[in-house]
Amino acid sequence: PEIIATAACPLRKLIATAGAHVLPVGCNSMPPQRAICLCLFLCVHAAHAGPCRFTLRRPLCSLSCLFGAGRCKGSMQKVPSSESGGAPTAWEMVHLKDDGVESSWSTVSFPFVSGGDIGKMTERLPCDGVWLRWTHGSYNYKWHNAPRRQIIASLNGHVEASVGSGDTRRFGPGETLLVEDTRGEGHCTKSLDGVGRWSIFIALPDDGPLAWLFARPTTRELALAALAALAAAALAACALRRPSGAGGLPRRIGLIGGLAPASTIDYYRRINAGVRERLGGRHAAEAVLFSFDQASVIELEFAQRWEEVGEQLARAGLALAAAGCEALLVCCNSVHHEVAFEALRRAVPRVPVLHIADATAAALSGKRRVALLGTAFTANENSFFAQRLRRRGLEVVLDEPAARAELDRLIYDELTVDVVREEAASWFVARLERLLVRCDAVVLGCTELSMLLDAEARKRYAGVVFDTATLHAEAAVRFALREE
Repeated sequence: PEIIATAACPLRKLIATAGAHVLPVGCNSMPPQRAICLCLFLCVHAAHAGPCRFTLRRPLCSLSCLFGAGRCKGSMQKVPSSESGGAPTAWEMVHLKDDGVESSWSTVSFPFVSGGDIGKMTERLPCDGVWLRWTHGSYNYKWHNAPRRQIIASLNGHVEASVGSGDTRRFGPGETLLVEDTRGEGHCTKSLDGVGRWSIFIALPDDGPLAWLFARPTTRELALAALAALAAAALAACALRRPSGAGGLPRRIGLIGGLAPASTIDYYRRINAGVRERLGGRHAAEAVLFSFDQASVIELEFAQRWEEVGEQLARAGLALAAAGCEALLVCCNSVHHEVAFEALRRAVPRVPVLHIADATAAALSGKRRVALLGTAFTANENSFFAQRLRRRGLEVVLDEPAARAELDRLIYDELTVDVVREEAASWFVARLERLLVRCDAVVLGCTELSMLLDAEARKRYAGVVFDTATLHAEAAVRFALREE
């Protein structure tokens, strides 16, 4: 892929080592900050196409001034090992690892090989993705694990990290850290100088400690990376061609769907119908859909691996944000689990994510006692949904345990694969009738549950049975048309 950069952009050589052709343009036509962001944007999408490669060349201190850090305050990281003549023989990096219980510090070396006229380089290292992060100057993150094996490169500011033994390390602009403490007690991190901090996160494949060190790119991987970069450039051009909210057009909505496909289709239909009802004529919503293979996500749900569900949501969120979406919706109740949802919010801090439980709670004004139905992940005493309803002053009632188990089975075994039996619909209506005897309302806390209600039943239960998918889609319409 060809990447445009200013002549002064310090990333030009770094990008060139990855096999991309850099086209220099005049500095007057593009500020260095914007050029860096564009180059990184294309590299990020190339990385997400599949196992891509990158090369460590030199510390990134030269970038810090472009992100508001001023001149480099000096390295706190060990200088790379050198030959007798002073030339480094390897890139040495601080290594944060764990033994399954405790985290500890060490160092790891990446040997240099000759790079010809451009200097010495390590072997190419495969990666699973690249994230660009900004953190507030008051950042102070208590005990946590790394969500994945990753290399972190600091662009500005200073940060301190400590482990359970009390051992502490400090990192400044241009320094890199290999983080692999994904288990055990984890570590604490805090900002030292009170400035907003920019950093780059490079995710590493999960195939064993440093097994990726001498990996080589395949032709297929390079081709996928090139295609992804070109696609990303096209998406960027589309997003930049239409300013946010220009000309009274609806805001662009991003849908994270496929969980399950049937309810995602309903979301798309309801959002477009809502826009058309308000604007008339042939108007429709501006929407972009990221659709998952639901089998892979449901497998993670059943295993309670919510951090990995969050990583999948974050991947979708980043793609939709890059496509110019101004708000996101996750078209599924269960994956709004607090761990997964928070991972999505952290991935796209500048794009609002409309929470399905908040949209539902807002529609329950005047209700006091509500029954909550859904999967086992949603309809339980301590679920994210029950907690958000209680924060609005609502009393949450659950169905009998046997009925909840049967509904969970119906959802996963039948509704998610578009199977709707008359017997199941009759059973479900009977449960609604029993719950409405002792509750003001019933919340359908699964986006597929409305499939069990025919048109007559929906009309009969209007005002007392609340479908979360319908309310969530309505919230998206209001946001798109700037009604709230």
